[in-house]
Amino acid sequence: MVIHESEAKSRAVYGEGLQNVRKKILVGPRQGFAGYLRQFTVEPGGHTPYHQHDWHHVVYVLEGRGSLRTEEGEQALQSGSVVYTAPGSLHGFRNTGSGVLRFLCLVPEKGDAYGTED
Repeated sequence: MVIHESEAKSRAVYGEGLQNVRKKILVGPRQGFAGYLRQFTVEPGGHTPYHQHDWHHVVYVLEGRGSLRTEEGEQALQSGSVVYTAPGSLHGFRNTGSGVLRFLCLVPEKGDAYGTED
């Protein structure tokens, strides 16, 4: 199976602590995968909430500049950065650049927590 990211619908993500974030589900249970490969786009000044959950995830930054906030502080992100977040770890992403911050996020099936709206 081959899927092009342009075929996935981009949806606004809503919820407490979210600002100017959109999400595409590229692969998930509908394709027989026991998880989700999601693409997030965060506009300049946008961010995800500082939060934690009981699953791990892996992030790969495709484009832009941003920061990852954890209990250890803030770390810079740029194209090519890879992030592993362990279950229970506090974390949040912020776009610190002048263009979009775009990243892939791989989570288990229970890990698609953010609501979306068209």
